[in-house]
Amino acid sequence: MKFTLFITVTLFISACNNSANTNKNGTPVENINNPATANNPNAQPSEFPIMSFESTEHNFGDLMESQIVETTYKFINTGKANLLIDRCDVSCGCTTPYFPKEPIAPGKSGEIKVKFDSSGKSGMMNKIVTVWANLKEQKVELHFTANVATKKEKE
Repeated sequence: MKFTLFITVTLFISACNNSANTNKNGTPVENINNPATANNPNAQPSEFPIMSFESTEHNFGDLMESQIVETTYKFINTGKANLLIDRCDVSCGCTTPYFPKEPIAPGKSGEIKVKFDSSGKSGMMNKIVTVWANLKEQKVELHFTANVATKKEKE
């Protein structure tokens, strides 16, 4: 009985520890935190993936409150290793990013879609989406702006 309990507890602890070694997408944490381990443990900075964006900024212009808009930031991996995006952090709950979960090979393209919900907002909005990946710099910031008018302001 004691032996069975010991095995059960050991398996439970082992399973919990394994989940701590991967991010919520299942990517090994060491691949994200240390870009060199993604393809080559001895990689030099010139061998890392590089996210080359068409643009890292977008202006939605004038919007009405409660309007939902979306934009796409297109990029190409111009580096020499697979690009692994870990996560996208947003500066506000009004912003929802969608990004590729699979590796982006060198020379291949991808896109990050960003949806902005202007409900409860008014005035000039300056928002940031931080993309965390296995880049030499570890992150890239995407920016967008919008000028949100309330229905009262429009009248």
